[in-house]
Amino acid sequence: MSKLTIDSEFVGVPWKEQIREITWRDTTNYAASLDDMNPFYMDDERKGGIYAPPMFAVNLCWPIILINIKDYIDMPYPQEVWNQLMHYTEYIDFQRLIQPNTTVRIKTEIVAMLPQRAGTQIVHKVLVEDMEGKPYHTEWIGSMLRGVECLDGGKGSMPEYQKTKYAGNTIWEAPVFAGQALPYVYDGCNALTFAIHTSPKFAHAVNLPSNVLHGSANLALGVIQLINKELGGDPRRVKVIAGKLVSSVFANNNLRVQLFERKVSGDTMDLYWQLFNETTGKVAVNYGYIQASV
Repeated sequence: MSKLTIDSEFVGVPWKEQIREITWRDTTNYAASLDDMNPFYMDDERKGGIYAPPMFAVNLCWPIILINIKDYIDMPYPQEVWNQLMHYTEYIDFQRLIQPNTTVRIKTEIVAMLPQRAGTQIVHKVLVEDMEGKPYHTEWIGSMLRGVECLDGGKGSMPEYQKTKYAGNTIWEAPVFAGQALPYVYDGCNALTFAIHTSPKFAHAVNLPSNVLHGSANLALGVIQLINKELGGDPRRVKVIAGKLVSSVFANNNLRVQLFERKVSGDTMDLYWQLFNETTGKVAVNYGYIQASV
């Protein structure tokens, strides 16, 4: 295969907008795919109705930036370039959570293409708002095009947040098991279909030992624990979610969510955590961060 390359000419170019209706099956399927039976997501008899989990945000952007990309922007690169894409960084700034039976407008653009040792980091900014222009959240989703060279040096950046590195001491830990079916269930319940997660053959073709769990699921497994243990199970308190996806999770991996710092200032709480993969001995999510209301 010839050398794969890309350049930063599309940084700042708006994409075609998508209008999408969010149903209760969309939001409950996302929660169920992670075995997250929080009443805020599942109890449609609760006063005020149900909400989409915060990490449902990825269900809106991923089909656009990877699966159906050519419907939204004319990218003159071969499919082989996008086959190298792996979720790498995440930053979501919430104004409010989406509730079912809502129509949203999704606005997307590439805000950065940055050369990295492993390839090229590409950062999409995704604004999700209602039909009157009132925002739900803005997401900066970073992906690594593994082995793809950025020819022109790149440009742009993604938001910075206060990154705190794990120093060995934890406030609490919670075990999580990524079962063999999880990549298939997460893929099948959501609009997040990509063969790298459900086809060992495809994973082998891009030099992975097996199909991998979605990076957004790795992050979501931590977010679930943080919401339940630190926020009283109330996802409406979440204001920012961020993290860096640094190693893969495979089937039948034993994981550990580790909260290692908590800061409270006024009406804001900052939570710092990581997801450790006991099976591989590697950190799967580092610089995990949640900002929430107290």
